[in-house]
Amino acid sequence: MAEDNKYNKFRIEWDCRRGMLELDNVIMPFFRQHFDDLSEPQKAVFVRLLACTDLQLFSWFFNRVAAPDDELQQMIAHIQLSLGLSE
Repeated sequence: MAEDNKYNKFRIEWDCRRGMLELDNVIMPFFRQHFDDLSEPQKAVFVRLLACTDLQLFSWFFNRVAAPDDELQQMIAHIQLSLGLSE
């Protein structure tokens, strides 16, 4: 239970709301369906991913540009796979 208290899920859900509908349709469903199942390190990477700009996220998710950080890239691939967005 202590793990659950480490992350303010209301704040994370708010941060999942982006300025682009395309990102909202990726990030919010992933958060609602899969966040609780992530490991602690994965949760930390997901929160770090939310700190990136919409333009960065759009490029990484839809233009297939690799994130400059391996952990972020792994999380992007995990999200794409979890939502059936990977090729």
